[in-house]
Amino acid sequence: MAIPPPDLRVLCRRLASTPVDDLPHICPLLVSHVLRCGEVLSAVPETKAKDKSSETATLVHRLRTHITTLLAGKSASGRFAAVFLVKAVVDVGGWESLRASDVWIRGLIGILGKPDPLVSKELCVITLTKIYSLLQSYQTLVREMATPTLPSFVTAMLNLVKPPASSKVPKVPTSFVDTVAGSLSKIVSLYPTTTRPFNAQIRAAFKAYIAPTMSDAVTVPQSLRESARSLLIVLHYTAPKNGSSDEWVKGIKSYTKEAHTTADQVFRSVRESWESTAGYRVDTIRTDGEPSGGGDEADELPAWTGVTAGAERLTGLIGQLIEYLKVPTKAPITIPVGELLDLASRITLITLPKPTTGEDSVETNPAISRDEKAELWSVLPEVHMAILNLHTVLLRRLAANAMPLATDILDQMVRVFTSGRHIAAIRETVYVLAKELLEISGPGLLKLSVDSMAPVIQATCQDILRATGHYDSPAGGKQDSSSSTNPNPNPKKPTAGRNGAGILNNPQKVQSSGNADVYLTTTSTTHSSSFSDPLFAAALSLLPLFLSRLPQRHLSPEARGLVDRTAILANSKQAMLASVLNPYKDTRGRYYPTILPFLVRQFPADQEVEVLRTNLMRVGAGVSQTVATSWDPAEGLDEVVGAAANTGGMEGEDEDEDEDMVDAEADADNEAGAQLAAEDQTQKSKAAAAATAAAAVAGVWGATAEKSAAGDVATSKPNPFTTVPIDSPESRAERASTKKRKVGEEAANPPKRVTRSSRRKTVEAEEDTSATTTTAEVVEEVATPAPAPVSAKPVVAVMEQKEGEDDGEDSDSGESVQIDMSLEDSEDEEEEEE
Repeated sequence: MAIPPPDLRVLCRRLASTPVDDLPHICPLLVSHVLRCGEVLSAVPETKAKDKSSETATLVHRLRTHITTLLAGKSASGRFAAVFLVKAVVDVGGWESLRASDVWIRGLIGILGKPDPLVSKELCVITLTKIYSLLQSYQTLVREMATPTLPSFVTAMLNLVKPPASSKVPKVPTSFVDTVAGSLSKIVSLYPTTTRPFNAQIRAAFKAYIAPTMSDAVTVPQSLRESARSLLIVLHYTAPKNGSSDEWVKGIKSYTKEAHTTADQVFRSVRESWESTAGYRVDTIRTDGEPSGGGDEADELPAWTGVTAGAERLTGLIGQLIEYLKVPTKAPITIPVGELLDLASRITLITLPKPTTGEDSVETNPAISRDEKAELWSVLPEVHMAILNLHTVLLRRLAANAMPLATDILDQMVRVFTSGRHIAAIRETVYVLAKELLEISGPGLLKLSVDSMAPVIQATCQDILRATGHYDSPAGGKQDSSSSTNPNPNPKKPTAGRNGAGILNNPQKVQSSGNADVYLTTTSTTHSSSFSDPLFAAALSLLPLFLSRLPQRHLSPEARGLVDRTAILANSKQAMLASVLNPYKDTRGRYYPTILPFLVRQFPADQEVEVLRTNLMRVGAGVSQTVATSWDPAEGLDEVVGAAANTGGMEGEDEDEDEDMVDAEADADNEAGAQLAAEDQTQKSKAAAAATAAAAVAGVWGATAEKSAAGDVATSKPNPFTTVPIDSPESRAERASTKKRKVGEEAANPPKRVTRSSRRKTVEAEEDTSATTTTAEVVEEVATPAPAPVSAKPVVAVMEQKEGEDDGEDSDSGESVQIDMSLEDSEDEEEEEE
């Protein structure tokens, strides 16, 4: 050992000189001294100690003696300080301190049976749990110290948390019960054989906390529920030999059956169309009185009465099933997936009434009162969210093995979301589940499954746009039919802007409300605090997966356009990167423009964006940086959201329509739009080519025509969501073959030469202020085989410009100026010979 540290001297001096009743006040100071003495406390004592080493060993022995004396003393304050010091010494003392802690363990267990303050007992539980956890690594110390004392420790804790026979309320607060539950979970998993005799006692003491209801006499916090559930699950560790797996499966099946029994009472006001696939049969349910369940038997949960209490019990049982999938097991187990999905299918088939009409979505039982039905609709969202959380945990536990379950889980998720999308908590839960689902099986989803997710896509974009201040519709509300087709019937009155300004959209509603404050145009500031909202975080994390994990060929153009707009307006780098890396191609093979200019503009210094910008092939060459500066993604946002709602079946009323007819109509609309766009592009190309050719013939070298054509194109406002051809190797090969064919045709029909008389007539036509097309016609009418001098330089420039336009825009107009530059003008030589 080295020279004793000064903290060890100070610690021993303070323990000897400070009165016992004052020790709790200086406990933080004493613990800080102990933490700085870890090296000497964990050092092995030397056999032949030197002077300095002997002094250090003496101080260490004195410290341990002081702690033992305080622990066995009659003062509660001294015992409290001793517990503090034992915990600190064990944390830093290593094996040497553990070897000397046998007396401390017995003293700490003794404090649990004394009338000390509850805080001292809680600290004793924490300290003993730490000691037993450290002892588990040393088998010799386990045999000498843990095995003899552990039963006494478990018995003392159970005596503290067990409620008295005359009352169901425990003698200690729920925070202490939570500490004991966590300690027992640790002890049972480390020493299953030693704690096996206490299995029934532990189950009886903590069963009331796993699924509490409003009928119970005590309020159970969420932390205690989770601790109690974990404790009852780890009891399968105590099964003899290799029976832990069977015990785990037996437990999860028993709670699944209990959930079905509770659902029989809670759902008695509706006529269920569900048929069990796992062999469960619904017994005859009485309709008189209130629904009830539970009992006072040893294997039953506490009794409950009423629909609300039953829904709480059902939610708690589903939470217990969730905990079964979270807690690690001792051995490999077989999850009864079929029974879990059977329970989930039963619950999700009962949906909420339509919020607009109030019409019941399921058949109800006329023998049940209307008040009980209304109470069921009020508690049903909580049960639905519990089932969605069960699906989320199941996907995380099974990972890639959950691929066969994706379709069933998706159907149940969409069913719940369609009926409860107006509830923010349900939307948040669905977003979390959808993220897990898409990460596992997104690329393999069929078109029907992707189409069913249209309401989720629209609601995700709406929540993000609402949080960022770009969308002002009611949260979770559905698009009105009038706003979907015509978002602003009166064009003179503007709609809500991108900053969420409170501008009137419906004057009729304003007049009927009678509130004068709605006429004021004020800027909304509520969205600034929405970025920390869990709903916004869940929606923002799900948005990139719509682009990276869903098959883009199955998305509708409206849905893809809405997602791209949302990514830009929300300034989501991950979503914009996913959009650029996964370009959208319609059914006719046409690629839509990329949003790369917006990504580069919003993240100019980002390394990922810079690498993508410099290495990615050009997709949608018609979009340039000009689009990012001249087109506002927030423009017409209400119309885009309405279009996505109509095309995606947001209302859920057109589910029975013929899909082939819908696809045919969509293809017809796309084809008509493509034809109009092609005709418009052809007219613009012809006009630009005619102007360029006329300017070249007139001697202006094509500059004026090129400038005017560029000006015409610039005056039209670009739209990045129009279809443009991709600059692919196939398109370049096609253009090369087209040019080669044109050259062959021109070689077969060489251009005619122009005589001096035709040139004279051309000049006269130009001086007569006639149109360029008239000049070209005169030249063509008087054309003769005689050659004419033609200026080559401007024509070459025009041809190069035309070829560049062909390469960039894949124009099919075929309008260009072709002149054979190899012809020689011999007209002057003929005149001289004459």
